[in-house]
Amino acid sequence: MTCKIVVLASRSETSYLLINALAARFDIAQVVFEASHFRKMLRYRLRTLGPWVVAGQLLFLLWDRLVIRPRSRPRISRLLAGHDTSAPDGRLPVLDVRSINSPEVWKLLEQIRPDVVVVSGTGIIGRRALGLAPWFINIHCGITPRYRGVHGAFWAIVEGRPDLAGVTIHQVDAGVDTGAILAQAPIDIDPQFDTYRTLPVKQYLAGLDPMIETVEAACAGRATPITRPDLESRQWFSPTPGDYLRFRRAMRQLRKR
Repeated sequence: MTCKIVVLASRSETSYLLINALAARFDIAQVVFEASHFRKMLRYRLRTLGPWVVAGQLLFLLWDRLVIRPRSRPRISRLLAGHDTSAPDGRLPVLDVRSINSPEVWKLLEQIRPDVVVVSGTGIIGRRALGLAPWFINIHCGITPRYRGVHGAFWAIVEGRPDLAGVTIHQVDAGVDTGAILAQAPIDIDPQFDTYRTLPVKQYLAGLDPMIETVEAACAGRATPITRPDLESRQWFSPTPGDYLRFRRAMRQLRKR
């Protein structure tokens, strides 16, 4: 089956994991990496959540960088053992851009005319870009519609719903993870060793096969949306130190089961 695929992603180990898994099965016409959009995201959160919540999120990000991330690295290395997480530069056509919604990206999509665009970790994709391919398919670290936004498994555990810790493959629309669900997969929670950092790695690993199967179905014109009427829709943001304490308490409760 001939199917032209473009990947729009942020530069991260998990995005590399996904790209390399796709490249082993499909012809990747182009990979486009979007630069960090932290400042834009910060302005959005200040408007949406207010300065006190954002200050708490920034404090938690500092704790994550100094403590959680280093402590999680050995566990993450074990989870990723045997998987290719190296940057695809030199092996695939790669372009780095400031914004995924730039005219440069529009022109590229118009030239390639991809059958499927796979998305991993970019900012919100505008309507202009979404009109340039029949399928934009995102890997999302959360079970939608309940856990839209970021850190879906973290919030599922905080809410006492570890059964809803998982990954969603969905069609991209103009909203925040509101597109049609195409596949979902749960992850197993290890309350002894899992951390804020290991959970998204597990989610990406669980999403590899569903993403490959969904891309194959989209290329063949048989991708079928599924619905989750049992779940209320909600968008989540980065945690604060208080949220992290709730997460730690929830993990302790899981260890006692």
